[in-house]
Amino acid sequence: MPRGQIGSDDGGGLSSIGPACPQNWYLLASGAELDAGAILTRPLGGIEVVLYRGRDSGRAVAFAAHCAHAGCHLRHGTVVGDNLRCALHHRIIAPDGRFIGKDGTPLAASPQPRLPVIERFGCIFVFAGAQPAFDLPMPDICAHGPVTARPLAPQTFPLPWSTLTSNGMDIDHLQAIHGRRLIEPATFQHIDEHRVRLSYRARVTGNHLSDRVMKWLSDDEIRTSITCVAGSMMLVDSTVGRHRTFVLMSMCPVGGALSSARAVAGVAGAPERAGARLAVAVAAWLFRAFLEKDVGVLQQMNWREPEVEITEGDPLMRALFRFFRSLRPFDPAIELPLASTAPPVSARERPLARAGGAMRARHSA
Repeated sequence: MPRGQIGSDDGGGLSSIGPACPQNWYLLASGAELDAGAILTRPLGGIEVVLYRGRDSGRAVAFAAHCAHAGCHLRHGTVVGDNLRCALHHRIIAPDGRFIGKDGTPLAASPQPRLPVIERFGCIFVFAGAQPAFDLPMPDICAHGPVTARPLAPQTFPLPWSTLTSNGMDIDHLQAIHGRRLIEPATFQHIDEHRVRLSYRARVTGNHLSDRVMKWLSDDEIRTSITCVAGSMMLVDSTVGRHRTFVLMSMCPVGGALSSARAVAGVAGAPERAGARLAVAVAAWLFRAFLEKDVGVLQQMNWREPEVEITEGDPLMRALFRFFRSLRPFDPAIELPLASTAPPVSARERPLARAGGAMRARHSA
C-alpha cells in the first residue's frame, strides 16, 4: 500500500449531507507545484481541471480539462507565453478562454470553460463555478500584518466532504479524542448563507508530546474559532497563549465518495524572519499531530445526524447539517456546459491516508 494511505474495506455506498460538491473555493495545488510553463490536472466535483502557469505573467489559470474544439485533453498542451496551445490542432487558448488566431484576433468559436483562480498563502484555489459566489476567506491575523504560510501535503479519504467537515466541527469528539476540555460552552453562529462558525475556549488534558507542547505554549487556554465556508472548507483561527495561527483546510470531492483534503497553516510575521519560519513549522507539526488522532476512527465512518439532542454537541451538529442542506451545488452541466466528466475513481484505488504520512508539510514562504 502506498505511503501516506490507509486501506478501506468499502469506500462506496456513502453520500454527502448536502450537495455532492458545493460551490466553493478548493485548494487544488501549492504554488510550488506549478512552475512557469507547467501543466497540472486535478479532479474537482465530477470533472477534471487543468491548471497551468503563464510564462510571461506567472499567473495560474484553470480550464475544464478537455478542449472545447475537439475534446483533446489539455494536459498534453503547451504553454506559449500566457496562452495554452492544444496538442491536437495547435489551437491557441487565451487565459480568458477565448480561442485566438496566430495574429492574436479572437476566433468565432465557443470559449474554453474556465474556472476562477486565486493564489494566496502559497496555494492555488479554484472556485467550483463559473463565477465566485463569495471571496476566499481571510484569517484574522491577516488584518494585523504579514503572515508566513506553509502548505501541507494532501491526503485522500474514502469519505464525502461532509463527513470530514462534521468531524472537524464536532465539539464532543474534541473532548473525547483530542484531549481538550471546554472552559465554557461552545457557541455556534450562522453568519450568512455561506458561513457558520463554531467558537470555544479549551484546556489541554491530553498527554501526547504535541499536547504537552500545546499546553506549554498556550498557558493552559486555547481560543479557537472554526468557520465552515460553504461546507467543504474550514478556516481555523486560534490564539494559543500569545501566539496567533490559522489553518485553512479544503475538502475537495474527487469522484464517488472520495475527498482530497489539502490545507495550509500560517502564523503572524514576515516570511523573511527566521522566527516566523520556525513558528509556522511548529504550527504545521501540531496540526498534523492533531489530525492523526482522527485517522483511525474515520475508517468506514458513515456520519449520521443525531436523532435526539443528548450531548452538548448534538444541537450544534444538527444546526451544521441544516446548513449543509442549504448549500448551492456545483453542477458542471450548468456552470461549465462543455466540460467533460472525470473518469470514475474507485475507493480501492484511492484509500484513506495513513496516520504516519498524514498531511506532511512542505515549506512555502
